[in-house]
Amino acid sequence: MDTASTILLSLAALYMIIKFFGYLSRMGIKQISPKELDQKKGMVLLDVRTAKEHEVGHIPGAVHIPLSDIGEKIKKLKKDKEIVVFCQNGNRSIWAIKRLMGMGFKNLYNLKGGYNAWKRLHP
Repeated sequence: MDTASTILLSLAALYMIIKFFGYLSRMGIKQISPKELDQKKGMVLLDVRTAKEHEVGHIPGAVHIPLSDIGEKIKKLKKDKEIVVFCQNGNRSIWAIKRLMGMGFKNLYNLKGGYNAWKRLHP
C-alpha cells in the first residue's frame, strides 16, 4: 500500500473512532429535534453556551447558564421539570446533561444539533 492510501485509511479509521465515541457519549440520553421541541409545551430550555454565543442569538425564553457555571447557578431550576439542554452544536450539552444527572436531575433532553439546528428551522 502506498503512503497516500495509508494516510487516507488512517484518517477514515480515526473518523470512525471519533464518531463511535460520540455515539457512546450520547447513550442513555434522550434526544429531541428542533421540530419536536416546537410541538412540546412546558419544557424548560437551558442554554449552556458561552455569554458571547448567547449574545449573538438565542432561543426566546431559554435560561442561560454557561456550562462552566452549571454547578453554582443550576439551583434556579427545579429537578422535577422536563429540561431541554442545548449548546451551539449539541456536543457540550451532553457534558452538561451528564453533570445534571449527577446532581439528581432526571427529565433531561439534548437538543439534536443544538442552537444551529434550531436556527435553521427558525431563520
